[in-house]
Amino acid sequence: MIHKIWISLFALGIVFSLFNGTTSEVNAAILAGAQDAISLIIYLAGILIFWTGILQVASEAKMLLVLEKLFKPLITFLYPKLPKDHPALKYLTTNLVSNLLGLGSAATPTGLKAMQELQETNPNKQAPSFEMYTLLVLNTAGFTIIPTTIIGIRHLYHSNNPTEVLLPIMLASGMATIGGLIIHNVYSRMKKIHTSGVNTPKTYVRR
Repeated sequence: MIHKIWISLFALGIVFSLFNGTTSEVNAAILAGAQDAISLIIYLAGILIFWTGILQVASEAKMLLVLEKLFKPLITFLYPKLPKDHPALKYLTTNLVSNLLGLGSAATPTGLKAMQELQETNPNKQAPSFEMYTLLVLNTAGFTIIPTTIIGIRHLYHSNNPTEVLLPIMLASGMATIGGLIIHNVYSRMKKIHTSGVNTPKTYVRR
């Protein structure tokens, strides 16, 4: 649906420029926009490569084990039913750290790997588990302490103070995360109560 909206807006802009004789301005804007997009991609790729490399070095140096111990109370609070030796723990920790640093692209691979590991131990393969929903909420809300990507974009476009958004982003993402987790837990309990009240049909064995 969204691609249809973009195509419609693009077509309307071209038609409007033809009627107003501003096709040269439109062509210049298209070329400038394409150049800015490429510059932005290269700039953000550098930031992403740097922090992804840091995480990889941390992984090779066994620092993720330190992070697991550091974030263990938080992970245990967020995933109370998850066993202590679950293989998804290291991916959940890396995913959480990536989100805290505002590296959404770096958080995606570890999030997918964690989701895969959670599915392996999911008793009901046809429906997501409580832990899988929790992971989804955390990645959707994306609580961020240091929004490195946004700071990089603001620095690219010559902001006077690229880091002035730290507190607003921290508050907004924190409130979104807390709200999402509350709704998730309330809905899960309501669903559990609802399903527990359903009578299971009896199975009769023909003799």
